[in-house]
Amino acid sequence: LALGDKGYLGAETAEQCINHGIAIETPVRKNMRDKLPKNIRNFWNDKRRIIESTIGQLAEKFNIERTFARTMLSFTNRLSRKILSHKLATLFNKEQGRPILSIADLAF
Repeated sequence: LALGDKGYLGAETAEQCINHGIAIETPVRKNMRDKLPKNIRNFWNDKRRIIESTIGQLAEKFNIERTFARTMLSFTNRLSRKILSHKLATLFNKEQGRPILSIADLAF
C-alpha cells in the first residue's frame, strides 16, 4: 500500500500502480464520493500529514536535498546521519512528552 497525494488521482496513474502490484490510497476531492469510512479516511490522512511534515523537516531543517558528496559512500553516510538526526529528535520529543514533530526549537 502506498499513500499518494491528489496528484495520483488520475485513472492512468492508478492503472500503472495496479500493473506494478501497488495499491495506492489517495485523498478525495470535494466533488468525489469517498469509498472509505470516515474513521479510516481520518487514519490515512493523519499518516499522510506525518509523512509530509517529516519530508518537509528533512528538506528545510536538515537540508537533505543538498548533500554534497563526491563518492557514493560519502553520500549514503551523510544522508544516513541526517535521517538518524531527525529520528533521534523525534524520539527525544516522544520521551519528553512533546509533540514528536516539533523539532525546530531543539537545535534550530
